Amino acid sequence: MMRSIAIVTGATGGIGERFVKKICLMDDIDEVWAVGRNKDKLGSLSAQDPKVVPIEADLAHDGVAVIEDLLSGKKPDIRILVNNAGTGYMGPFEKMEKGSVTDLCKINCSVPAELISLSLSYMHEGARIINISSASSFQPNPYLAMYSASKVYLKNFSRALNVELRSRRITVTAVCPGWVDTGMLPRTKDGKEIRYTGMIDPETVVDKALKDSSKGKDMSVPGFFAKYFRFYSKVTPSNIVMSQWTNSIRKYL
Repeated sequence: MMRSIAIVTGATGGIGERFVKKICLMDDIDEVWAVGRNKDKLGSLSAQDPKVVPIEADLAHDGVAVIEDLLSGKKPDIRILVNNAGTGYMGPFEKMEKGSVTDLCKINCSVPAELISLSLSYMHEGARIINISSASSFQPNPYLAMYSASKVYLKNFSRALNVELRSRRITVTAVCPGWVDTGMLPRTKDGKEIRYTGMIDPETVVDKALKDSSKGKDMSVPGFFAKYFRFYSKVTPSNIVMSQWTNSIRKYL
């Protein structure tokens, strides 16, 4: 019998871990393939719920091939694909190492597209694709330039693909939160506390993303700050927004 599955990348912490736990509660999902690099954290997730299938894979290298082999062998019915894995860099682009440039482009842009391409053959009516973009996609962000640009790609790709797949009744949703309270964010810089305006918790992001995708929405914008910033970015010239952003983070660079 064909197993109904969900695939969640970046599953070992923050938003990804919340997605795994929430989706495990769904009656129509038999397995949740939790994809990540940390073997111990994946083991902890699988120990908490028998639905969790841990998949140790490095998406910057051969991780997509690992998932492709599993799909080819098991031929499941993919009900939900969550492209959550991502990486970022804050600082002057000229100081970013070449390897980091390559990895960011691959993980944030190429990998989600490759996984969607692979998964569509195993998706049927009612399937959902959820791509974690960012409120950073609403405007260019100096010193966060590559990350911001990669999230624009993922947002626009998601919205366009949602239209293309409408005839198959497959929904694609771009999730655009602001700052999210995860272990990825540094708390201090040179002894100074870093303040994140409008920070929200991962559960808020995940709950709204699942709700919005179930309604067929092509975007999910959780939290007041992200909603406000989306509107503000539409009505305010980009050079003003970029100047304000740069002034707000200058002391942390």
